[in-house]
Amino acid sequence: MSFKVVSSKVAASIDQELMGPVGFTLQQLMELAGLSVAEAVLQQYPVKSSKSQVLVISGPGNNGGDGLVCARHLKLFGYEPVVYYPKRSGREEFYGQLVKQLEFFDVPVLGQGEDNWLEYLEHENTLCVIDSMFGFSFHPPMRAPFDDILSKLKQFEKKVPIVAVDVPSGWDVDKGPIDNKAIQPDTLVSLTVPKPCAQFLKPEANHYVGGRFVPRHFAQKYGFEPFKYKSGDQILKL
Repeated sequence: MSFKVVSSKVAASIDQELMGPVGFTLQQLMELAGLSVAEAVLQQYPVKSSKSQVLVISGPGNNGGDGLVCARHLKLFGYEPVVYYPKRSGREEFYGQLVKQLEFFDVPVLGQGEDNWLEYLEHENTLCVIDSMFGFSFHPPMRAPFDDILSKLKQFEKKVPIVAVDVPSGWDVDKGPIDNKAIQPDTLVSLTVPKPCAQFLKPEANHYVGGRFVPRHFAQKYGFEPFKYKSGDQILKL
């Protein structure tokens, strides 16, 4: 399926308008985004009796918050998520609230220095890894500890599927992979509308769009048509 893309600049303008004049809160959009990613995992990597574990790697920003929300929904869907959250954000109080919610659901949240996160990456019970480290606002270079995390993911990318949230971490949002060390996700979940980097996915990769945030007139204002979601689905496979 062909699809329209919007640049990082346009994507930022969309977010600014949604959280400005339109009146959405960041928490609302993050909840819908995380739910979309969880639904994509549910469709692409269903729970099996022998495999139910999902490793979620979250960064310090909004993309990482999407991952935290996703992990909570995955728990409700019957998965056994484990979150690696090495650099926690202090910018917004609700990031801490998302962690408290995960603890309430008995979802393990590992912090920086807890190298046992690699055990979950290597574990034969792991269905997939969710890359929610950095989104469309990322600018290189990749700094510690995420440079090492991405290096480890690269080593395992042919052994365990990687699901990227909106933009694969370490990619340029408009130009795609910045070098041959970049991870290649098996599944990408674009939020609201795909970004130009989606055109650099490997041919066999799965691509979903999620985040049903906008009506037709708003989408057309920014140069794309709304996606034809079915019924109450939060995702559409492209």
